[in-house]
Amino acid sequence: MPEFRDSRIGIRNASLMLGVTVTELREAILSGSKIHGVTPPKPLFNAGQRKSEMMFKAGDIMDCAENIQAISNQ
Repeated sequence: MPEFRDSRIGIRNASLMLGVTVTELREAILSGSKIHGVTPPKPLFNAGQRKSEMMFKAGDIMDCAENIQAISNQ
């Protein structure tokens, strides 16, 4: 699945993969806090007309989701 890991996804899909709301993810990134004990990945860039749509590398989100899962299984 290397092609998907390298693709770019928006904050809505990233939040779904992480199991949090868009607001929770955005606030964690902007404040430097953690989500379920894991530091969220930094966005690659901000897109959109107002530069408010964060874009992420799918692999970074997948790694973060795996770390959240590992912590919750402990």
